[in-house]
Amino acid sequence: MKKYLLLLTLILLVSCKEKDREYQGDLPDSPINLQDFNTSFDDFNSTGPTLGRLIPFCFSTNRNSNGNNFDVIYQPMNVSFEKSSGILTVTNEYSSWETFRKDYEVINKGIPKINSPANELGPNLIMEYKISKLYFTILYATDISGNFQICFTSNNSNPDFSEIKPVTFLNSPYDDLYPAFNSEKSKIYFCSNREGGQFDIYYSEITNVLANLESKLSDTSHHQIFKDTIISSGSNDKCPFLYQNTLIFASNRPGGFGGYDLYYCTLENNSWSNPINFGETINSGFDEYRPILLESGVSETEKMMIFSSNRTGGKGGYDLYFVGVKF
Repeated sequence: MKKYLLLLTLILLVSCKEKDREYQGDLPDSPINLQDFNTSFDDFNSTGPTLGRLIPFCFSTNRNSNGNNFDVIYQPMNVSFEKSSGILTVTNEYSSWETFRKDYEVINKGIPKINSPANELGPNLIMEYKISKLYFTILYATDISGNFQICFTSNNSNPDFSEIKPVTFLNSPYDDLYPAFNSEKSKIYFCSNREGGQFDIYYSEITNVLANLESKLSDTSHHQIFKDTIISSGSNDKCPFLYQNTLIFASNRPGGFGGYDLYYCTLENNSWSNPINFGETINSGFDEYRPILLESGVSETEKMMIFSSNRTGGKGGYDLYFVGVKF
């Protein structure tokens, strides 16, 4: 019980905005390579629920197949900031958080059910805390049947994770990827090339909002799919991710700095603002892809944004990077 009280305390410290909470420093203004997580292969498409200094972190990589198909893997992300020296480090080890290893590594029971001889991309790890226990749902897309389809597994009803289920109301005969819920879990966003070949950003409203997450995703009834015409353009708009009242995504629309750039929108009067480019400090002449936002517990005014890029100076292929952003 003491262990779970400690875990609950950690969650509350991250999710609540106490007035007396002391943030220790600042996140970097320019992208930093996540050295411990990257290899000479492609490492991208990351996910991690907001929890604080220790983050259960998953991402797609083709390291296991020596550069062929992509799998999802799990590694802990430990964010450490020394106030006295001003040194910020991000590692893939538990370190002083070793007591939480068992709680997080249950994710590895779900990973083998996800991975296949095909490609698994765009994982979205959602964590829920109920009755002194953590539950995880892993959303992702797989092309095992040809086109990419959105699927999920959860340890809500099965401690060893459920068998893989498609999110039927989102999928089409085309490519559907990168599912992401809004804060209320009343809408789920994703990208698809179901109209005209280029990727646009779509969403579906969740009708059974009071149901648990597994039930919401298992719903086989028809849901109307809406294209967000403010975010979507005549180019490829992909990888939506939502955090509070902010939506971030990748696009190769004109006016960027080359390849795919990262953009953000904010929610204003129940509608997204026009997309804003993150600028040349974050974007480059190469591809910036699959951004996510985390509350790292380091800065009161900045969120940690993690993304992937094939820019020069990395370990090879796509690497994972992090940077501090303000909205």
